[in-house]
Amino acid sequence: MWNLLVVEDETIVRLGLRYMLNWDELAIAWKAEAANGHEALKVLAREEIHIVMTDIRMPGMDGLELARRIKEQYPSVQIIFFSSFEDFPYVKEAVRIGVVDYLHKPTMAAEEIAAALLKAAGTLEQLHQAAVPQVPGYSDKDRDQFLQSMFETQAPLENWLEQWQQYGLETLYGEGYRLAILRMAENEGIEPQAALARFMSFRYYLEEYTSREWGGILLSRENKELVWLLPQKASIDEAGAGAMQGYLDQLEQGLYKMLGIRMAYTCSGLHRTAEELPEAYRSAAEREPVSGGKLSGIIRLATAYIDEHLLEDVTLVRTAEAIHVSVSHLSRQFLKETGQHFNEYMTAKKMLLARKLLRESNRKVYEVAEELGYANPHYFSKLFKDDTGLTPLEFRNQ
Repeated sequence: MWNLLVVEDETIVRLGLRYMLNWDELAIAWKAEAANGHEALKVLAREEIHIVMTDIRMPGMDGLELARRIKEQYPSVQIIFFSSFEDFPYVKEAVRIGVVDYLHKPTMAAEEIAAALLKAAGTLEQLHQAAVPQVPGYSDKDRDQFLQSMFETQAPLENWLEQWQQYGLETLYGEGYRLAILRMAENEGIEPQAALARFMSFRYYLEEYTSREWGGILLSRENKELVWLLPQKASIDEAGAGAMQGYLDQLEQGLYKMLGIRMAYTCSGLHRTAEELPEAYRSAAEREPVSGGKLSGIIRLATAYIDEHLLEDVTLVRTAEAIHVSVSHLSRQFLKETGQHFNEYMTAKKMLLARKLLRESNRKVYEVAEELGYANPHYFSKLFKDDTGLTPLEFRNQ
């Protein structure tokens, strides 16, 4: 039975929702209610909550901010948004945060709500099955420190096997495991504080999606790299390496589209026993990284030119001239390799910079718009809201 928290400032809506569904049939318990985000966080601190259904627009703390805080403090909690408004620009931000579903309150039917809840329950079940068994007297932190020490340790094998079994790792990785090292591909020349913030976003995104799809354990090493130790499942044979690489490519593309961060990764082969873990790490660390979504040389040159001249009048024609290719060829390759048209890519890069300028400076919205090359601040605000789900002022004040 999964526990549900409903966050809605209108009492009548909470009552209607409560009696709309047969909760026993869904195997979901209506555990608690809250009228706003602050109340919801208090409930989460004292109750075991698995699913949160929340309105987006609420006084004090809106649903987006509540979702961010939940994902930071309770990453396994599943979130469903609903709203009285046609807030579809919020969908992109909702996906970035990692919500399960987005419902339009005036039109949502009982079947639609039940489907969203069952989807959340299904994800929870997957996480529960993939979770490492909890061993009395040992915390996840102890387990993670033990695994990190194994990557380069020379300790006696007997100690390894004893702790490997104590932490329940024999149960999780009994059929074998693969190891992947994940790094941000572009983090050079960034101030330490900004680099750390980027790494934390990188980490949260991958924690959400790796555990959901494949399970296993994701370890952070000195805020520089993530090591993903994933179990070999009975349904995945020796061809699993190809499936894993395909999944990592999808993760890289999603990470770039959502956060503008490129990922480089390397993978080990299949290993069977605890004593092979140091070798698995070394073999992955020594391989040539797969980086930047495997972009061709032409597109890497094009994106580098865009990044260098972002605040200038960059066009497809000028970029093609700068890297000595035809306009039509560059246009086709850009869409093929990045999944975006040239202008879409340019806009996305400018919106990422706009977030930074709004967050880290006191410049007025029209000044930020001008710096990014938008003479019309209203048009800039529309593009920004389409990208983030928030107006520039809402983004700055959140």
